[in-house]
Amino acid sequence: MRISFNKRKRTEYQIMFQILDALSRGPLPKTKLMYKADLTYVVTEKYLPYLQNIGAIKKDKDLYYITQRGQEIRNLLETYIRKAEEIKKVLEELRRTIEMKNNDEGVRTKRESKVIKSDR
Repeated sequence: MRISFNKRKRTEYQIMFQILDALSRGPLPKTKLMYKADLTYVVTEKYLPYLQNIGAIKKDKDLYYITQRGQEIRNLLETYIRKAEEIKKVLEELRRTIEMKNNDEGVRTKRESKVIKSDR
């Protein structure tokens, strides 16, 4: 029996979006931000300084705030993530189509080889 955990892998863009999205609803202390963005402490400690350095968020006392630049970045990330999902769906459909075509050609090849063998 195989046990699997539902550990979803998020891209760095998705993580930054979730942080900025959580802060777009209002200022939060670090712990609440971690819960709202579904982050571990380690991931939080990696991304908060980065977002502060690029001017996307600011910290005042114990609260984190999104800046105007952060709101703009959030909107761009939202568009990027949506487009990336659309591309992923198109690529999956293309892969399925190619597999079906390959399977159909494989069936034809097997039939053709049987016909050739039976003619002998």
